[in-house]
Amino acid sequence: MAAGGHFGPPNSTSLPCLFACNTRRHLDEAPVVEVKVRVRTRAALGFGAGAASGLCVDCFKMSVAKLNTRPEPLMCRRCGASRNDLGKRLPRGWKRQSESVYCATCWNSLYLLRAVALPVASPLDCGWKELRATLHQMWAATTQASNWLMTEFYARDVRRGNEAQMPAMPNVYLYPEARERFPVLPPRAIAALVQKVKRTYRAKRYDTIWRCAASLPTYRYPSAFSTPSQAWSIHEEGMAPVVSVRIGNRDIRLRLKSGARYRRQLDSVSKIIAGEAVRGELSIYQRTENIMCKFVAWLPRPGAQEHRSGVLTVRTSTHALIVAFNARDERIWTYNGDQIRRWHAEHWAQLQRWAEDTKAEHRPVPPFAGRRTNSVRKYHHRMETACHTIASLIVNYAIRRKFAAVRYDDSDRTYCEQFPWSELKLRVAQKCDAAGLTFEDASNVLMNSGGDTFSDSCATG
Repeated sequence: MAAGGHFGPPNSTSLPCLFACNTRRHLDEAPVVEVKVRVRTRAALGFGAGAASGLCVDCFKMSVAKLNTRPEPLMCRRCGASRNDLGKRLPRGWKRQSESVYCATCWNSLYLLRAVALPVASPLDCGWKELRATLHQMWAATTQASNWLMTEFYARDVRRGNEAQMPAMPNVYLYPEARERFPVLPPRAIAALVQKVKRTYRAKRYDTIWRCAASLPTYRYPSAFSTPSQAWSIHEEGMAPVVSVRIGNRDIRLRLKSGARYRRQLDSVSKIIAGEAVRGELSIYQRTENIMCKFVAWLPRPGAQEHRSGVLTVRTSTHALIVAFNARDERIWTYNGDQIRRWHAEHWAQLQRWAEDTKAEHRPVPPFAGRRTNSVRKYHHRMETACHTIASLIVNYAIRRKFAAVRYDDSDRTYCEQFPWSELKLRVAQKCDAAGLTFEDASNVLMNSGGDTFSDSCATG
């Protein structure tokens, strides 16, 4: 470049550079669009490239380099699918692992999204009293922040007018305000909480602001304290998993429980430690007197098993909970589940007796309120465990008999009408997906908005 800040070529017009060359700000502020326009107009008049753009030679070269530099389109490593609509985030469903990018289809064919929960055995960097005090502060702030975010999303959303369709949700950026209002929460925890509450509000938005059929979801104390994958790590110490997570303004290590009782959870945790699984969100919450750590991770799918054929038809019955049939409609397996009806009868009989004892003299809090709460919790835990157990029995039987698919039909729910049939169907579908089996839903039971079930014949009448 010539002295005095003029352009390098002697025969070019002497114009001052648009940027001060004695600083480096012009490297990031070069007007790429203006460069393209000026080159096309003034180059036709015979001016040099640098003079045509109004930049010195060095600035012009940098601008041209920025103009010619375009981000390469995303390409799936497995199937080669590409996307050109690049932005700050990956397209919906796409995932990045190390230096590779996968589309939604390939990612779901390689990994399973699962949650693993383990109780905390002991804190390593502080005492139980200090840990509980810190967690209670995090749970209170998380509950308050969640309700505030939900209210703000609703207050800044559109209102129903004369539109034929519900307008799109406006872009609301609440992270700076949330950081100012709730300074006790870590920044990454607030960022994850904003996205979680936003997803919840989007799911309820149609019923809330358009149909006016539901109220805003509310969060009750203690809401789980969640943190993204970048804010925690896990390793093994003394044959037990140890998780290091940022709680408040410090990192705390928590030793988790181990042993034969948690062999299924520990198998998934070992894959996370070995790097075979992709870490997700970590949540810390309270269950009765235990402090639980729940990991969300993408676990690798098991390898496909060959020599599978046929469909295992699983039906519900009046005289048994589950009955399995082969392709010739022959009964080959039965699960009665008599304990489920016994649990239900005992539970509802005890609830009826407590309801009869709840008179005005015992209000507002009867003396047996604690026992009633524990009984309800125990019943729900029993039903949850029963759904997991029965679903595992069905899928493991199909694997042992080398079936390729499971056809599930729970239209007949007379064996135990209060049993959580929808939960059982969901668990069977999940475990079939994890085992590489095809799941077919052959039931004609639908679900209405109130949670009641009815058959197709009743729905169409």
